[in-house]
Amino acid sequence: MFRSSLALVLAAGTLSSPSAFAQFTNSRLDPTVTVSHRYAPPEAIHDHSSTAYEGARRGEAAWMAAFGDLLLNESQAAYVWEHVESMRYDNKLKKTATALTRKRMLDAYREYEKALKRGQLEEAKQLWEEKYSELAQTYRLDEYQFNWATGAIYWPTRAASPRYAKHRQEIGMLIERIVRYGAASDTFIQDELTEAVESFRSQLRADAVEDDPSTREDYLAMQRYLVGLKYTPYLLGYSPAPKQLAMK
Repeated sequence: MFRSSLALVLAAGTLSSPSAFAQFTNSRLDPTVTVSHRYAPPEAIHDHSSTAYEGARRGEAAWMAAFGDLLLNESQAAYVWEHVESMRYDNKLKKTATALTRKRMLDAYREYEKALKRGQLEEAKQLWEEKYSELAQTYRLDEYQFNWATGAIYWPTRAASPRYAKHRQEIGMLIERIVRYGAASDTFIQDELTEAVESFRSQLRADAVEDDPSTREDYLAMQRYLVGLKYTPYLLGYSPAPKQLAMK
């Protein structure tokens, strides 16, 4: 208690002097002092809100500015996205148009190729029919090999082996049907005859590998005889069947 009273007395004594009072007053009025609070930074007086309302308004303004920037960025991004999508759509249209044009060109070229092949096939067919007729006359069987009236086949000695009985029976049956039914016989019969003859020829080739060379002439004569049988329907007045045209 005594110490507090003493401090007050000393302070009063100090302020009672004119020079000390003037110094205290000037320090209070000095404009260079800018700190508004003891622990505030020097710039606080320029950035702090004096009231709660002012602080709320400042916060609202900052939020609105940030929200506006967000909307601006989103609108710019949307514009860029729309531009990119538009370019993609244009590219798709161009690709589609190019694909359609290419397809039309390919279709037109295919039609041209088909027409060209049809013409070539007709020409090739005509040439092959001429060649077929020439071959048929070359391999024509005489009356000692084949009866042109009845269709009877006079097999060579080599073909008389029991080993080839199945081939002889099949070819004989097909020739008989062709002669009996004439032009009414199905072209598939001619195809079957061609297949039967080629099967017999393949069997002869397989057997000739192990044969004695002295039988070579018999083998060649038998092959020629079978080729003559294959051309028999054509010489009887029938057009060559598709498979006959494809096989020599």
